[in-house]
Amino acid sequence: MAADDRGPELAAVTMTFLGLSVVVVALRCYVKKCLLKSFRAEDGLAVATMACFILYSTLVMLSIRHGAGKRIGDVPRENIPELLKMRWAGELVYVATSLLLKFTVALFLLRICSRRWQRVVIYTVLGVCFVFHVFYIFIVAFQCQPLAYFWMRHTGLMEGRCVDAELIEGSTYAATAINAVADWVLGLLPIALVWHLELSRRSKVLVAFILALGSVASAATVVRIPFVWQLTHDRDYTYEFADMAIWSTVENGLGLTASSIATFRPLFRKVRESTRTGTGAASQRCSSEQWSAEQWSSERWSSERWSSERWSSQRWPSQRWSEPVVAVVAVGGAHSRTASETSNPYQHYRMADHRYSLRAPERTKVTPKRHG
Repeated sequence: MAADDRGPELAAVTMTFLGLSVVVVALRCYVKKCLLKSFRAEDGLAVATMACFILYSTLVMLSIRHGAGKRIGDVPRENIPELLKMRWAGELVYVATSLLLKFTVALFLLRICSRRWQRVVIYTVLGVCFVFHVFYIFIVAFQCQPLAYFWMRHTGLMEGRCVDAELIEGSTYAATAINAVADWVLGLLPIALVWHLELSRRSKVLVAFILALGSVASAATVVRIPFVWQLTHDRDYTYEFADMAIWSTVENGLGLTASSIATFRPLFRKVRESTRTGTGAASQRCSSEQWSAEQWSSERWSSERWSSERWSSQRWPSQRWSEPVVAVVAVGGAHSRTASETSNPYQHYRMADHRYSLRAPERTKVTPKRHG
């Protein structure tokens, strides 16, 4: 039944945090390598943590392929050994990923902590986490003798023995508690770090929040605690283990994503500057286009005005000198009048047109006829 198969739910959570963490870690590498030109040890640890998380996600997907999330009665018997083998390897990789994540966040904080007590706290957290995680890896890896008995014990084809379930469960509770405390310490330390800085309250809150992002995984760690009992559950272990697997995935995926986002400030600043530059260029281009349009309109208007005046002067050239010519023609003439004496000045131009060639610019004096 679909309601009894939690495999799709586990697969969706795994692929979501895997894709998100891959993108975020890639952007972290871009910021440190290309923008800041400073790829440090904590960045290398982030890449190593990402590689472990990819391996963990691969193991989870393989276990789902073999029946993880389904009821034990719905899983073929031949798939049980492979499913448990993926689960055993996934537990080891989960612990390694969690430890590397703590070191990634701690090394990042060590570079900005200047006070002695802050560095002592960070080194203490790292030391406790390292010692206990190595112990826990040893317990998980060698909980059964021989090793193959862990995934073959339900087949009846191999004899062996495993440590008490109480030891595994107690060690897991202790590891979860240590992870939660370490996350909270590394998350609260940046508040003390920026408390005495000469910044506004808003800037202090923002900086403390960014630096504490790497410890967001503590929320998933706390939520994971009530499901620790599923680790040693032997009856419907293929189905009941789904909650433990989901919150283990969320814990490391969220921690890896948040710790990398804490390094994105140069990227945000570059995007903001690029946006401002693009807006300024668009505004400048708009002003340039407006100025060009106004200049074109002004030049066109001046050109049209000049052409109109030139056309008028070429269209009626006689208007300038027809009056003097008519005046010369009218000298001593009984029937001649000047341009000022007629209502139509162009009439004299027509009257004199048959006697003079108006193409010649020279003024030719004509002797009037004598009567009598």
